[in-house]
Amino acid sequence: MISTPNAPDGLFEKIEKESEKTCLYKRLFLDYTYGLGKIYTQEVIAKAKESPSFDREYDLKYLGMIGNVFHTKDIEVAMEKGSKHDPPNNVDEVNYYTQKSMGIDPGFGSSAFGVVVTQMSDKLIQVLEAEEYYHPDFNQMLGILWDILQKYGRTISKIYVDGANPSFIRVLKLQMGEDEEYEEIIKDCKASKRDYEYEMNVIPINFSMEH
Repeated sequence: MISTPNAPDGLFEKIEKESEKTCLYKRLFLDYTYGLGKIYTQEVIAKAKESPSFDREYDLKYLGMIGNVFHTKDIEVAMEKGSKHDPPNNVDEVNYYTQKSMGIDPGFGSSAFGVVVTQMSDKLIQVLEAEEYYHPDFNQMLGILWDILQKYGRTISKIYVDGANPSFIRVLKLQMGEDEEYEEIIKDCKASKRDYEYEMNVIPINFSMEH
């Protein structure tokens, strides 16, 4: 089998992460440096590096840096603005006068667990925390999230969680002092045409529908 890296968590990454004791294959990882002076010149590589897909096509990086939601030019502008933004390192540096939210994509087993904290400042959304945790323990992640929430205090007004993991949502709601039977609350709000987001702080989101 041979391939440039595609999406993470696929067949190739699973084979890549297998133990030497159990893997059936001899694995060879050939990035562009193996071809320098042979099939590639320095000039060809310098030109190829101008492409957003260089890391995937030449440097064994899994797909994920380039998607179809944001244009690459917009990402570059955001990164330029972000270079002037210095996220707080400790509690004493936190600005408690900005509106903040947390986004959680719970992943256990083969998927990564993602956590992002953002704030609105000067009409811009600034990223304060952006972390991925691979093969995390359920209780370990509850502890990590609790530490992040303690760092920012009550300035995190809403916590948005992928609705595909109801067991994690229930435990997180209990930890936050909310009613764990959130499905009934959502059902009741929809029946009376109320916005359920006003009635809870830990909000389940259908990622496949609402992105």
